[in-house]
Amino acid sequence: MALLNAQRLKPIDSEVLVGDWFFAVLSLPVEIPRLMEVLQQAQAATRLRRLTAGRQSSQFLGNSGTARSLRKHMECLSRVDGPLLVSGERGSGKHLLAHLFHQRSTRRAQAVRLVNCAECFDEAVVAASSTTTVLLEHAAQLPDAAQQRLLGYLLVHPRASLVTLDGGELMQAVQQRRFSRDLFHLLATQRLHTPNLREQPGDLLLLAEHFAKQHGELVGPQKRPFSEDAIDAMLCHGWPGNVSELRNRVIRALVLAQGRQIQAEDLGLQSVQADTACPVTLEDYILRAERQALSDVLGRYTHNMSQAARTLGISRPTFYRLLHKHRLR
Repeated sequence: MALLNAQRLKPIDSEVLVGDWFFAVLSLPVEIPRLMEVLQQAQAATRLRRLTAGRQSSQFLGNSGTARSLRKHMECLSRVDGPLLVSGERGSGKHLLAHLFHQRSTRRAQAVRLVNCAECFDEAVVAASSTTTVLLEHAAQLPDAAQQRLLGYLLVHPRASLVTLDGGELMQAVQQRRFSRDLFHLLATQRLHTPNLREQPGDLLLLAEHFAKQHGELVGPQKRPFSEDAIDAMLCHGWPGNVSELRNRVIRALVLAQGRQIQAEDLGLQSVQADTACPVTLEDYILRAERQALSDVLGRYTHNMSQAARTLGISRPTFYRLLHKHRLR
């Protein structure tokens, strides 16, 4: 939680602070009862994260063509030995993709090892890449001597299972001649790229529903859907922190929501005004229309799925597929 004086709060984007770093941002002076209330809410959100910390997804979620193509490509590469570069923006799922890649490889019986190149280049751990998957973080910060040792190792062991996680800084280091181009090409023998969230509106809503269901089960039996106001705010938000930011905001909303629905304010987002320019695609309209139609018939025929499907003029299997797609059941 951040406490800032009102003058400093104005030039700071509080939406970014809440999404990436803090549960809440309060302006000074703040009344003690309000401070205690927010602290209790923040503690509840922390407990919720800890309870679900071990629940790693068994799949890279998404119904978009980009997500489906990424899963297919990962499955193919998991059968090939050699270094892999996983690139993508902050919070877009690089660690998850690397672990899913390992789980599908012939090395899955062994535990994944990690080398943080910003702290220490552990050659013994790197050598373990002959038997298991080794993740390299912050490779762009490797000193020249360590780069040369790693280059020599890969020339001798070209099938080493080294997975390098890169948020764009590695190519920048190559262009600035701070990182060996030869080493980069060896580390990037195979490549996967995680998509950013703002360009996948369908997956954005699917993931929001997934996190709400996953974490909401621990909050209480009452399922709170996202209001139209919340959906509009999510579709218009830039999501600089991608999936990680979305998860943080949904957890925050589950703790804060008081009504029957999750509102934009619960997510730490501002409501979108009717005349506010917001990038909306045909896919957005189709997804929102599908979701609204499903919500309407579910409200009318809660205990009669066959009638709900007939009302929409679709088969029962198609109806269940759409419910699964929108995470409404």
